[in-house]
Amino acid sequence: MHGEPGEEGIPGHAGRGVSGAFQRRLSEMGCQFEAEGDVTRIHVAGGLVEVKDEPGVGPIVEASIPLPVDPSTVGESLEGMKALLGLMTMLGRPLSYQLDDSLPGFPILRVKAVFETLEDAYSSLTAALERLGC
Repeated sequence: MHGEPGEEGIPGHAGRGVSGAFQRRLSEMGCQFEAEGDVTRIHVAGGLVEVKDEPGVGPIVEASIPLPVDPSTVGESLEGMKALLGLMTMLGRPLSYQLDDSLPGFPILRVKAVFETLEDAYSSLTAALERLGC
């Protein structure tokens, strides 16, 4: 059952407080996610969207978008990129971009939006996910 002690790190199990309410909403919407305390990782369109409080930055929503490395995966990758970039632009915040090519053969585009509060991040992301669908 959601909210039991120790379930925060179990995929699809909601934590407590504001993050727990957000995670419960994700469950209601049918989103696939992993919760680890106040950090929530949502699987969307072949990528990952993470909500967390980043030290020195503040509350963020960050999408990790896999980039194609093989011609046979370009079409699928472009569809996922389109969905995730669309989701991030729906947040209504300035976006920053970073290429992470630290793992050979597995480049990732990281797209980050910074918020004033975690509540604002949760609210904006919930609205965007409802429009996009999980």
